[in-house]
Amino acid sequence: MNKPSPILWLVCLSLPALFAATQAPLAAADPPPAITFLNGNNPGTPVGLNETLWVQVTNLAAPNATIDSTRYVLFFNGQEVHGLSDPLYRKDSRSLGFELKRNDKNRDLWTSLLGAPSVAHPSVEVDVALGEKTTDKTAAKPTITGANGTDLLHLKVFSPISLAIAAILIVAVVVLVVVSAQHSTTLRDSYLPQIEPTKQTYSLARCQMAFWFVLIFCSFIFLYIATWDYNTVSQQALVLMGISGATALAAVAVDANKDSPADFVNRGLRALGFNSYDDVERAYADIDAKTQELKSPSPPSAQRIAQLTLEINDLNNRLATYHANIRPFTTQGFLRDIITDINGTAIHRLQVFCWTIILGGVFIIGVYRNLAMPEFGGTLLALMGISSAGYVGFKIPEKNN
Repeated sequence: MNKPSPILWLVCLSLPALFAATQAPLAAADPPPAITFLNGNNPGTPVGLNETLWVQVTNLAAPNATIDSTRYVLFFNGQEVHGLSDPLYRKDSRSLGFELKRNDKNRDLWTSLLGAPSVAHPSVEVDVALGEKTTDKTAAKPTITGANGTDLLHLKVFSPISLAIAAILIVAVVVLVVVSAQHSTTLRDSYLPQIEPTKQTYSLARCQMAFWFVLIFCSFIFLYIATWDYNTVSQQALVLMGISGATALAAVAVDANKDSPADFVNRGLRALGFNSYDDVERAYADIDAKTQELKSPSPPSAQRIAQLTLEINDLNNRLATYHANIRPFTTQGFLRDIITDINGTAIHRLQVFCWTIILGGVFIIGVYRNLAMPEFGGTLLALMGISSAGYVGFKIPEKNN
């Protein structure tokens, strides 16, 4: 009988070990990295622009391993936030810190997230993810996410304090302009200094200048609290302010250099002793004083009564002449003042008024939706310039009553 081969004996002895190895469970693979906490996923602690977003990630590497934070990029709603500085890394909390900055590379993304804000919703919810930078030109992909809301960020649009400060500044400048327009000659023509300031006619050129000043100022404040960017005044906004300022200056120069009906009336009122509205107020005060003297308990002499009566009649006659002369130069209401002349509605005035209102509305919508002052094309700016030049040109032969 042949003896078994030594190789056969080795195979038979190893079979139990091989069988046990096939029955042993496989070692569990390490779970993938995941976002477990954001310092802004609590509604009480939203994160906004110019603040640091800390993203806590588990299983990013071994507990004691060194993390190269520069390999990772941030994603909001599946879109990479370009232009951010390399993130910081906290070893104790295993967190990556991204400083949220708005710049030309990510301006469109921030506009889509923060544009058209609502006072009732001072923050917006966005999904946060991380991805690794690629060595080639392919775009990075969001590969590290969270679950059950751990990757949900409450992105702050504006804080209540900054909103309140901005509202106070905006209301203050609007009230200042409106009050000045109603109680002074800031936005009025002031053709005759003898007319009460509140009865002077409104000036189209000055109102247009004030309109663009208030609009650009309020837009600057709004954009600053929404983006914390103070470089928001566009070149087109400066051009619009320049056009309105030049129009107002040219209109004043034209009125000052032409001989008009207002100049003729002014000379006549000066001859009556009314050089300014203060003289008119003094005339009324003299009438009241002389009337009170006539009604005093101890009546004056007959000669004094005759003198007082003569002086009162003279003042009343002068004031009657004054009112008859200034009537064509007093305000007929804001809209009527700025779009009409002596012949009625003037097309050159209506053109400036309409284009100013239309472009102003487009300006406001652009600031609200795009978080940036609109960049009007050269054609629109030329249109504003031509309209203003036409207004100044037609103002030369225009009668200012």
